[in-house]
Amino acid sequence: MTPPPALDSPASWRVLAGCCLVGIFGVTSLYGSTFGLMMLPMQKELGWSRGDITFALTLMTLVGPAILPLVGWVVDHVRLRPLILWGIVLQSASLAGFGLMQGSVWVYYGLSLVMIFTASGASVLTLSKLLQTWFRRALGRALGILFAVGAVGSVIHPQVVSLVISHASWREAFFAMGAMSLVFGGLAGWLLLREMPAGAADAAARAAAPAPETPPASAAAAAPVEAPAAAALPPVSMRAFLKDRIWWKLAFWNMLFGMAAAGTLVHFAALMQDRGLTLAQAATAMSLVGAGGFVGNLAAGWLIDHTSATRLARLFVLAPLGATAMLYFGSGLGVAIVAAVLLGMFNAGDHSLSVFLARRYFSSESFGRASATQQVAVALGSGTAPWLMGVIHDRTGSYDAAMMLAMVAFVLAAVAAWLLPEFRSGSAPQRSTAGAGASTA
Repeated sequence: MTPPPALDSPASWRVLAGCCLVGIFGVTSLYGSTFGLMMLPMQKELGWSRGDITFALTLMTLVGPAILPLVGWVVDHVRLRPLILWGIVLQSASLAGFGLMQGSVWVYYGLSLVMIFTASGASVLTLSKLLQTWFRRALGRALGILFAVGAVGSVIHPQVVSLVISHASWREAFFAMGAMSLVFGGLAGWLLLREMPAGAADAAARAAAPAPETPPASAAAAAPVEAPAAAALPPVSMRAFLKDRIWWKLAFWNMLFGMAAAGTLVHFAALMQDRGLTLAQAATAMSLVGAGGFVGNLAAGWLIDHTSATRLARLFVLAPLGATAMLYFGSGLGVAIVAAVLLGMFNAGDHSLSVFLARRYFSSESFGRASATQQVAVALGSGTAPWLMGVIHDRTGSYDAAMMLAMVAFVLAAVAAWLLPEFRSGSAPQRSTAGAGASTA
């Protein structure tokens, strides 16, 4: 019988390479980074207003979190490779479908909703679930790399799409995005993605884990037999999640961080221009947010594997809190550049850390549902904050009160991070006590 592949092996890194390529040519990277380029040509040809066109994003923001628990359940209960491959096919068809639109804006909204569902098969959530079956010691680095490559797509895709629009039209640009998703993402999924055989991941994890130390016979005889505490078992259902304190602490951390970071980043360019920067300078600062995101995900992945995850959670809140305070009290290009790098690095690193903590606190069988429900908390914060900060600006004429609100949200997120345990009770990795026993003998 062929032995199962080892965790953190070369086979694991090949699967990671496939996941990265699927992610680069996924809907989030393709559609998310090029949406703004489509707006003007669509408005000119179809006669829709910019509000009509951008409402599709609002609709996707509202519907996306609602289906995440269902997506998490599916991810936990079906084979992942077929799910990803079918997801690539369906998302490619959805992207190409936009190129066939005529004059009805409701068809546009319908296609947007269809894409929300079809993109779930090859989403980052599904790819993260696949990676956690292949990695153990290097899981943090693997997740960091997966999230970081999204920035690569955000650099490549706008250039390709703008070239197609300028030489053909926005319709051909959608066809091109569908083709890139199908060809490049499909080939990567078919050739590189593999599933760990059923039960092999747990067997490999047990083989890689240090064996627990056997107590002396006399101590074993004297020690009473205790039943495992029910509280140490991670929850596996939505009802159990809602009764779990760790789930709520993690959800509040995700929601408050998402609220503060998303509100600040969406209005960052407008805030800087209000403070006297030119459009070109604000655009330069915004590009550094993306560069910071790439570095932040890679750094977060490495740090997760080498230091305390809960300490990182606190750091990832305090650093952008300092950046927001700089924006509130300072002005000028230097302040904008430093704040942009900090916000980009730690906002991106937070995504990797959030997925890692969901895997640590919850079982591999319920990871999809646990991570999906945490993403609902993220969406609640990041989806409402930009609108709320815009309303505050419209009412007061400045971003001062909005920035104060963001700083309060960061402080509350830091409190939630401080309350997060390093491990769930009873699930911490066992450490050898031989040295301690020798010293006390």
